[in-house]
Amino acid sequence: MTRPDDQRIYQQFEGTPLWKALAGALADLEASRELAVATAPHYVIGYLCQELAAKRVVDDDALAR
Repeated sequence: MTRPDDQRIYQQFEGTPLWKALAGALADLEASRELAVATAPHYVIGYLCQELAAKRVVDDDALAR
């Protein structure tokens, strides 16, 4: 996994529909206490975006700003 001190590593995904969808889902899970995240949400969301994009399981439109 990418080191959390690299602030810009996930910048390419920020603001994309995929980022927004994952951020909303993560916030919902945290709010309902179904999930607790000990890492900054930016890194969790960025890592998930990176992995889904690398595995080509998301449409290109989900990665467009």
